[in-house]
Amino acid sequence: MLRRPEAELDSIKSALQSVFSDPVVSRLLASSNLTKIQFETLMIHFLLDENFGRQVRYSLKGLMRSSRFPRGGRKPKFSRGVSKGAFRRVLGQACRNVIKSIYTLVLLGYVGLLDTPNLFPYLELSNIVSSYREQLERGDLPLHLRKLEESLVKMIEQYAEPFRLVSAI
Repeated sequence: MLRRPEAELDSIKSALQSVFSDPVVSRLLASSNLTKIQFETLMIHFLLDENFGRQVRYSLKGLMRSSRFPRGGRKPKFSRGVSKGAFRRVLGQACRNVIKSIYTLVLLGYVGLLDTPNLFPYLELSNIVSSYREQLERGDLPLHLRKLEESLVKMIEQYAEPFRLVSAI
């Protein structure tokens, strides 16, 4: 059964709102090298292309993106959108940041600054993240999800700890 494009867009908007209300996403995004706008732009770019099975015009992607993130942690507004050029510019910035992050992780593993160059602990972390997402989508009990969320955050903080600067310096 084919769905109408409007229904697809509503589904993507709903998925974006759900992602931005996820507490793990908020914590990870706050410590990542992506801005909220860059992250939202990446999500829209890949979700639209994936859901439509083809590349979607940047003008439509720009309309999906919030024009700004209001301060105070409120949800983004999806009604205004941004221009095709603004969307492409932010998408380029986000992709460059992601590429640099990938190279940074591989470089640190290669020279031995990560615990292990084979990145096994990060694969384990990835499995926990996948498990959390699956349980969240199934609507598992909030208490169980909260415990998994906390163990996930602790594990991430443990891997990041050697690279934190001492605040007294």
